[in-house]
Amino acid sequence: MHLSNLGKYFHQCPAMGEERASLKPTRPRLNLARGRYESFLARSADEHALQAIWAVHAIQSGRADSAKPFLTFPNDAAVASMDEPKAIYKWELETFITSLLTTAKDKPREGRYHITNLSKFDSILQLTRFLRDIEECEYALMSRPEDILEEMYRIGQRQFSWQRGTNREQIFRYAYVYGQGDCAKYFQESRGLSVQDFMLMGLMICGLLFDQAWTRMPDLTKSNFSQDQLNKTLSILSVDVAQARSLATELNREMALRIRRPLRTAYMPSLMRRFPLFSRTDSRETGYIAPLPPLVLARVTAGLYYDFMAGSQQMLEQANRRFEEYIRKLLVAYHGRVQAFSGEPYGPKGLKVDPPDCLVMDGKEINIAVECKATKLTFEAQFAEDPMSTAKQGFEQMAKAVFQLWRFFSHVRHGVYTDQAVSGTAIGVVLTMDAWMQMAGKLRDAVVQRAREMAQENPDITDEDRRDVVFCSVQELNDVCAEVEFDELMEVMKHAVTTKYHGWSMVEVMRDCGVKRTKKGFPMKAGELVPWLDAIADPTDRPFM
Repeated sequence: MHLSNLGKYFHQCPAMGEERASLKPTRPRLNLARGRYESFLARSADEHALQAIWAVHAIQSGRADSAKPFLTFPNDAAVASMDEPKAIYKWELETFITSLLTTAKDKPREGRYHITNLSKFDSILQLTRFLRDIEECEYALMSRPEDILEEMYRIGQRQFSWQRGTNREQIFRYAYVYGQGDCAKYFQESRGLSVQDFMLMGLMICGLLFDQAWTRMPDLTKSNFSQDQLNKTLSILSVDVAQARSLATELNREMALRIRRPLRTAYMPSLMRRFPLFSRTDSRETGYIAPLPPLVLARVTAGLYYDFMAGSQQMLEQANRRFEEYIRKLLVAYHGRVQAFSGEPYGPKGLKVDPPDCLVMDGKEINIAVECKATKLTFEAQFAEDPMSTAKQGFEQMAKAVFQLWRFFSHVRHGVYTDQAVSGTAIGVVLTMDAWMQMAGKLRDAVVQRAREMAQENPDITDEDRRDVVFCSVQELNDVCAEVEFDELMEVMKHAVTTKYHGWSMVEVMRDCGVKRTKKGFPMKAGELVPWLDAIADPTDRPFM
């Protein structure tokens, strides 16, 4: 999403915004909002607050009837659009939970003492007002006016995963990358079930907890599913409420040290990205709640990273190669007329180099050269004030990818690479597993500048070789390929490297540049790797959100 389309999501709640329009962000206003926000949470019972947040999510996700036993709400709270006056954004609900877990509980005192009323929707709406006041003041007091583009990047990192949801392609992608080879073996040995079964159990849990708040898990002993697999999945996904408070507090302390400054409320790391379920035990029975059920799906797909980050470097490198392989298969599946291959090392004996990870040939020429980077998008890379310095290693990988594309184009021009003909207008693409460069025009410029510094050591790389490259995530690539044929894909990429579309996502370029669009389903045979996926009714176009 481009800057011009993001504004409506940035503190735009008409009913709540009007009363604050004339208030300037000041330190006293920030302190007042923080005091009210923290008091609300400090006097809230954690289990009741999680239930209220679950109910708000249900009310504003088309499941209002499920929320009626837990929260009273006016009819206009059941909104279908984020533009509605009483819309509470999903990412705000996630922030509430992080704040709840990291706010010390107030000790009740004798005499007059107020406990937060968690039975009414309007109470959560009031909490939302406090949060938006805090966010507005923190940005104004901690940032400079010229930092607005960097702020939009951080806002995007907070919001885009919520806006996109989880779909068939993502499930298959992560099963392909992590559910085979050494990764599959490691997961089976360390977790006691397969990646595919973990995904299936996660999907079942998500479906159950979409319409129920605190609830017991079903007994599967007489079903076609495995009780053992369910129990093991729950042990991975869930955390006791009391333990969650300790883990969330430590996580936020650690991240503040990493970015070397206090965390802003909107950008606190969320424990729910690792543990989307909370558990409690009453009368020897354990109940569970998923306050934000879509995060269960996020955990069993993108969140698989947490299960592999302690694995061997060899295993992770194999996963990276499988990601590259996936990209080649994806492009051919969507655009049957092209070839997508990795190519062989080339050059003089003893000085051979690898070509880009994916070379796309249409007819007799290579038209696209892709460098794939499965580098994990860290918290620091998303929310630090100076991501290039704080998350240097990750951005260095992006710069290296740009340099490698320029080196390839130089080798083509000098006749060092001769295996296949390469179009004089071939486009270079830096393709990432995570959304590294969305809404990040200045970061892209900094990455390219770093690539130029690398290229200075190679005099054969000239300005002619230093072509503008497309930065895009695999999710963006899939979303574009699902709507255009190959000629239009090339057209979108040509537009993407122009000044007009600097900093735009490929999806937004496609929507704006006027190419012909034809909606297509996901073309890969997902059922061959994830057999149960074919049994889900029409998941191709509708996200599981």
